[in-house]
Amino acid sequence: MDARPPLRTIAGVSPLRTSVLALVLIVMACASRAPAARRDRLPPPAPVSRAGTVAHGAGPAPGSVPRSVQARRAPRAQAVQRAIETASALVGQREIVVSGVRWGDGCAALVRAAFAEAGVPLPDGARDAPALHAVVRERAGTRRGRPVPGDLVFLADRPGGSPEHVGLVESVSADGTALVLHRTDRGVLRVHVNGAQPWKLRAESGRALNDVLLVGAGRVPAGRLLVAYATVL
Repeated sequence: MDARPPLRTIAGVSPLRTSVLALVLIVMACASRAPAARRDRLPPPAPVSRAGTVAHGAGPAPGSVPRSVQARRAPRAQAVQRAIETASALVGQREIVVSGVRWGDGCAALVRAAFAEAGVPLPDGARDAPALHAVVRERAGTRRGRPVPGDLVFLADRPGGSPEHVGLVESVSADGTALVLHRTDRGVLRVHVNGAQPWKLRAESGRALNDVLLVGAGRVPAGRLLVAYATVL
């Protein structure tokens, strides 16, 4: 998570236009098929995308990834670059298909496919964001700040919530804003996340800090939904 431009913040426009843009910005979603009851609670207008439920079972069946993919190994810098290139090539796509393998259509599928293509497949049992968070917290540790390209980033459905979404850091600006590749309800998109300035949409220079996401808590700057970063590669 049809090619669309990266997300943009809603600062710097009129209040009316800001309100309209905030409502039509895409929402984090780990799956494109949300239960009907949850969709019924959407605020108007109808075209708004909304975070869905976590896609359990994202990715191929255990052991079904080609051995050629499993066997690839590369130095860390190359692995990071390959993972980022794999995920960024999927921007605008709803289904995650890499090297002939269909990984599913959830946010966990995106990072699992990217890591496998980089030669560092994630554990078969970690097939959703909460499971991935538990694995990386134990093996590599997590932190709230200092993102670097190639990091996993975990986001919640509400400020202070538990990890329900996972993405891959594509790049980090000088002010600490991470540009995150994330599978949303409208496919794979880029999301600005700045946990150090979670309430701000833009810096004084006009640079994007946080994109507005529509989740269970309403319209929330992405930085307020940050749970943790983890360096795995």
